[in-house]
Amino acid sequence: MTINIHKFIRQFNKEYDFLYEHRDRVAGYDEAVSAFDSFVASGENAKQFVRDFVLFRGDFVSSDREAAAFMFALEALTGYGSGIYG
Repeated sequence: MTINIHKFIRQFNKEYDFLYEHRDRVAGYDEAVSAFDSFVASGENAKQFVRDFVLFRGDFVSSDREAAAFMFALEALTGYGSGIYG
């Protein structure tokens, strides 16, 4: 998986802000949170991308909102998980 980390962090921040503004009450939120765990467990490439993201961002993915924002950003930029979040 090749994703520009700069584009990804911008999309992640956009998704996170949207979730925050709507108090996490958006279609597909719970599914995206669950999908984050599945994504991380899907293989070494996924784990490495999450590691790269954490290092670039300087913070762990430690909340459900962050996990959902991560997956919404991944879907927006790659189509990964298209249609399963609502």
